[in-house]
Amino acid sequence: MDIDEVDRKILAILQVDGRAALSEIARRLDMGTATIHERTKALEEEGYIRDYRAVLDPELLGRNEVGFIRVETMAGRSSEVAERLVEVTPIQEIHEVTGDADLLLKVRIADRQEMTDLLREIGQYEGVESTATDMALRSVKEEHTLRIDE
Repeated sequence: MDIDEVDRKILAILQVDGRAALSEIARRLDMGTATIHERTKALEEEGYIRDYRAVLDPELLGRNEVGFIRVETMAGRSSEVAERLVEVTPIQEIHEVTGDADLLLKVRIADRQEMTDLLREIGQYEGVESTATDMALRSVKEEHTLRIDE
């Protein structure tokens, strides 16, 4: 499915406010609600829209420490280790990367003790050779929106 300018506008609106009513989107785009409903449904079915969710405040929830863990794995084991790490709750992102490490993890934790426990857990996984950790001093920009243009 190729998306057009109207689809891009719908995506842009929903990306900023996933709770936007279809009638409000239709009003903003000067289109009928049924048309917006059909287009949104198609965007969902084609996978352009993967989910609707609330963005929570990590500080209010006591998860305001951000860390990045570089994981070196045994040769050929990075995908296996990554798949196993998917189930670890504090890990928000897992990326297979180039460079000195094989995996880059973004974690949100409450405190140093939680990081210590997490590193101990990861270090015990079969296939993990070593880890290196960087803690964020301050998060200047964290964004979950994608640039939508042609």
